[in-house]
Amino acid sequence: MSTIRDVAKIAGVSIATVSRVINFPEKVGIETRKRVFRAMEVCRYKYNALARGFATKRSHTFGLIVPTITNPIFAESTRGIQDFANEQGYQVILGNSDYQYEKEAKMVEVLRERQVEGLIITTTNLKGETLKSLLDDRFPFVLLYSTVRRGPISAVGVDNFLGGYRATEHLIHFHHRRIAMLAGAFNCSDRSFHRWHGYKRCLKDNHIPYDPDLVLKTEYSLARGREGVKSLVSFKNPPTAIFCSNDFLALGAMAGAREAGISLPQDLSIVGFDDMQIASSVTPALTTIRQPAYEMGELGAKILLHHIGNKVYKPVHKILATRLVIRESTTVVRTMKKEFYKTKAMSVHGA
Repeated sequence: MSTIRDVAKIAGVSIATVSRVINFPEKVGIETRKRVFRAMEVCRYKYNALARGFATKRSHTFGLIVPTITNPIFAESTRGIQDFANEQGYQVILGNSDYQYEKEAKMVEVLRERQVEGLIITTTNLKGETLKSLLDDRFPFVLLYSTVRRGPISAVGVDNFLGGYRATEHLIHFHHRRIAMLAGAFNCSDRSFHRWHGYKRCLKDNHIPYDPDLVLKTEYSLARGREGVKSLVSFKNPPTAIFCSNDFLALGAMAGAREAGISLPQDLSIVGFDDMQIASSVTPALTTIRQPAYEMGELGAKILLHHIGNKVYKPVHKILATRLVIRESTTVVRTMKKEFYKTKAMSVHGA
């Protein structure tokens, strides 16, 4: 079995330096830490992290709670968190809430029992007892993908309002006036709520009447996107464009449109939100709003580590920029015959 002496020899450092990397990595330079970690891998050195935690009252572990592990956008931010955490000698324990507040609350409880030093949370309920309890206990945590801009909770997110506005503005630029929205349910995603506000405000600024029937609130999934678009194109006066409040819904909507015999983007333009890696690989490539997920995760982890290392700290609020990425799923509106939509509606409903 390898010892700490073996690690020190391979890394070319002292035993004391290896000990500091294990117990107080933030006090050792990044390059030295990397050499020691590589040496530990080479000689398969293992130390008792649990025993170390009891001795130092530190676990060198972050807890991370995301709404779903199926959406690649959360994988990107998780990678940003893990890369930074590993550089600092921290590990990350991941939990999945499935957009359910009860699961989120339980995960917070479980992770605290596992002695994590802090939490990064994409919450489903900003006003719930869970966050209040963390604040009351002065337990370090940071919200990710958050709309919070002030107050006692540190948060990192993007301007969802502006993102929704720009997506809608892009469709209006292509002369669309019947613009629908497939929105994530507001009760589990305040981000979707803000994107909807941006959509609604853009319509108003461009003198386009808001039609609540063109807004469908649903779960974030491919299946719901597929179902949603079929419902929308069955209207007597259907939309010529759809803004989807995430790429999952947009990809599902594209599949549903094709199943209904609708050509994209000639007959229906679609915009997403996130810019998942697959968005550029589908046909047609998806026009979407990019949010910097990796950078968001990395920044959230940096803020959390600062909070862990300082008993007294000021909350930090960071809003990162989004960007419209124009690809192939949107084009100038084409006037369509009512008979075309009538035929498609009949095929959708099996009439």
